[in-house]
Amino acid sequence: MANPLSRRAFIACACCAPAAAGLTAVRAAAASTTTPPGLPEALELGLPDMTRLAPSLWVGRLADGVWLHTTTHRLQDGTAYPGNGLIVDLPGGALLLDCWTPEQARALLSWAHGRGQPITWSIATHFHGDRVGGVEALRALDVPTHAHPLTCRLARQAGLPEPAPLPGFTGSRFPIAPGVELFAPGAGHTRDNITVWLAASRVLFGGCLIKSITAPDLGYLADAVPAAWPASVRRLRAAYPDARVTVPGHGTVAGDPIAATLKLLTPA
Repeated sequence: MANPLSRRAFIACACCAPAAAGLTAVRAAAASTTTPPGLPEALELGLPDMTRLAPSLWVGRLADGVWLHTTTHRLQDGTAYPGNGLIVDLPGGALLLDCWTPEQARALLSWAHGRGQPITWSIATHFHGDRVGGVEALRALDVPTHAHPLTCRLARQAGLPEPAPLPGFTGSRFPIAPGVELFAPGAGHTRDNITVWLAASRVLFGGCLIKSITAPDLGYLADAVPAAWPASVRRLRAAYPDARVTVPGHGTVAGDPIAATLKLLTPA
């Protein structure tokens, strides 16, 4: 299998101590000229104030039992680029959405264990390296990662770590736990991009189908389906009109990322 931190993994969407041990709150400013090592040098952390777990890993609370994690990774041009995922506390164990590197996956597992809510399973929301890069590290620690069957096939074809397919995920909606639903809105950033709805907190994880309000463009398009993308975003918006927070794949969760994405897709 190819190295999951290959050039493809670096550019794919550019589109460990417990929590109590020496953690610091940081505020990231993308325009800073004195960016500390590991902080984003393009876009920004998902939330303005997050707790730093490692040089390239932060967490912040989005809602009761819902945590945003932002990781950074060096692109081919050397830019530290951020990616977002979630940790969701559930009765059977916390659910991890996406992770970029093995080291970050191990650090997130350690943090979750330290707060008494261990991560017991994971979902990858499409096949790019910023979503599946931690799969092998998670598997080695007995934390399975699941995905849409198409994601598994595309990851295998790309030589990237392959999650286990979710049997029966063939339609658009796929409940995986009480109040937690996967949704396949259609092609956009990739053919396999899926989203995650958390009904209790009304948090919608849009992943890389959705761009942040600060994204200057649509990012990495080699695997995109531009003609289908606007309709997929509108389908997502119609499916979850009551979303309180929408989390894009990269950058801030502020504002209306769905509207920002449609503006990028359908410029005046």
